Amino acid sequence: MKFYLSVFCWILFSGISRAGKPLALKSGASTLSIIQINKKFGIRLQLSNDSYQQLKPMALEIVDQNGSALWIEQAYDNVRQRNGTFYCTGELKTANGSTFSFKDIYKTAAATGSFEVERTVKVTFADVRDMGFSTRIAFQRPVKSTMSDYDFFVPAVWYKDNKNVSPAALASNLTDNDYWFREDRLPLPLMMLRQKSTGVTFSVFHKNADGATFTGENGLDRVTDGRMKFASVGMCNNRQPLVGILYPGTEGERTGVRGMANTKRWAYRSHPVTLNYMQNYKLAISLTKENDYLTTLKNTWNRYYHIQNPTLYPVDLEKVYAQHISILNQYWRQVNNTAGVPFRIKVGGTAADADYNWNMGFVGQEIANGALLIREGLNTSDNELKGKGEQIIDFWADKSLAPSGIPRIWYDPYPQTWRKIPTHLRNLGDGMNGLLYAWNLEKKKGVDKSNWLKTAGKVANWLLSVQNTDGSFYQQYDYSSGAVTNNTKNNTSNVVPFLVDLYNITGTDKYKQAVLKAGNFIYKDIYKNFKYAGGAADNPNVPDKEAVSMALRAFLALHDLDKDARWLDAAKQAAYYYQTWVYSWNVPIPQDDADAIFPKKRSVTGLSLIATGNNFADSYAAIDAFNIYRVYLYTNDKNLLSFSKLLLRNTKQYVNWNPNDPIPGFAPGFLGEALTVTIAR
Repeated sequence: MKFYLSVFCWILFSGISRAGKPLALKSGASTLSIIQINKKFGIRLQLSNDSYQQLKPMALEIVDQNGSALWIEQAYDNVRQRNGTFYCTGELKTANGSTFSFKDIYKTAAATGSFEVERTVKVTFADVRDMGFSTRIAFQRPVKSTMSDYDFFVPAVWYKDNKNVSPAALASNLTDNDYWFREDRLPLPLMMLRQKSTGVTFSVFHKNADGATFTGENGLDRVTDGRMKFASVGMCNNRQPLVGILYPGTEGERTGVRGMANTKRWAYRSHPVTLNYMQNYKLAISLTKENDYLTTLKNTWNRYYHIQNPTLYPVDLEKVYAQHISILNQYWRQVNNTAGVPFRIKVGGTAADADYNWNMGFVGQEIANGALLIREGLNTSDNELKGKGEQIIDFWADKSLAPSGIPRIWYDPYPQTWRKIPTHLRNLGDGMNGLLYAWNLEKKKGVDKSNWLKTAGKVANWLLSVQNTDGSFYQQYDYSSGAVTNNTKNNTSNVVPFLVDLYNITGTDKYKQAVLKAGNFIYKDIYKNFKYAGGAADNPNVPDKEAVSMALRAFLALHDLDKDARWLDAAKQAAYYYQTWVYSWNVPIPQDDADAIFPKKRSVTGLSLIATGNNFADSYAAIDAFNIYRVYLYTNDKNLLSFSKLLLRNTKQYVNWNPNDPIPGFAPGFLGEALTVTIAR
């Protein structure tokens, strides 16, 4: 009896079943199994003939009192299986004698075709010569390869081979060895890589991520502190990718801490080697086979978005709208026979402190703001409000066109002068969209603002005169001479909705033919090349969120025009890519951070990263809640439905709309322009 009992216990802990086969768990098409290594144990995740494995799963970086750091790695001492779960344990000891117990629990997450790993590390003996530690749980592909063998995905950081990012951006150089990213800069804390030749895709996600830190954790020097709860996700080894999580979140070999830089830098983070100090964190991992990059991107994001299940926050949208109209009304001014709303407003200031200059589109949105005043004036029979909006638009319709026919985009009413900056297609597109929206509002009430429509026609005719033979438009033009000042073509999508609307209003065929030519260009340049760059006029020609926003609206407008299915395919891709720029988990703002304006009781979900190569986020994606909803109606993708609601509601977390939870220094309805969710906030 004793003999059988001892053999049974050895079988449970050896990783070998009673039938002599390795212990294994199944989820989706992949298998997680125990592998035996010289009386110790590792983990293998396998799909057909491809695998990712951990030969030495217990990995710990120890930092001694002199600041020297060393990685210690070892296989598990013991493994047992019970009720479809692996329990893996072991102990690591440093050269100074500090000991760390590891307990890793593996189980299936069948609903998402993934596996879950929960790790607990405890300091069981602390030697004073050891000061800090961090741990890593990561899976490695055993086959040697090159970085060009893979397409990558890290939200708002790394898409495919990242060839369009600036030299200062993270993951800008694929000859680096280490790519670890603080999760508080990521819309979801995940990384994915897909083998181009086989479609086999491995991804890792930090489940139930906390993201907590404190104000002193804001530099490039190593920080050792138990208050840090954020991890980093990423990989090392550019020949045999080792992909997973570092805890706490060391970032390197390039970092955005203290701003992006075109140099290799590390921001090391450690927890204290203190008796009984404990780490606990969870991962979800997945190994699948995908047909193409878009499918991989969509499925990876949807899988982990489903696991994260971001909270949709209640918000009184009618109150938000009313407050915003009130702000436009309150800050509207006549200055030297012109009218408008300020470009920016000082936090805690008054109208007297505001910056009164008129910017057609982009951040200024003068014409669109005028259209909103007209809309509300018509809806409420408030002729004063309507008149204020009409004065704004009359100025642009009557005064903005240069003799060349190019619209000028930025005016200073005091002193009265047009700023000598090129006309950017982004500003032009925003402005003309607002102009036609305002014209249509009036037309529905029986009022024909012919000067507005005439201006739109002149701008369109100028656009047609400079359209390239491939259907594209250049990004910027000098309004005095008409000369091209930036010959990139990334902003062609920005004027597509305007030309579609003008064709729908006038029925003029040349506008339809021109916009179809432009559509053919962006279909090849944006959709086929998966290239969404140059949307933000002040951060041009790098991958960014506003470029995909513009592309989404352009492809939907083209589909409205002729119902061609390829435009809808392109709109779907844009929607799936768009999601990956919007925070879908909450990064807590440190309670001790007196400089952080973002309210500490609210969630950053709904904020969206602006561009690769910087740390800033804003609420811009609110503009596309309905456009994402439209794509949901075409696809029945429930994640898109949830995402559209997130854009509708959670983007108001940075708006001072709730008197019971005010934002200090913000008047009712004020919206913060931008912030850094990652340090320093």
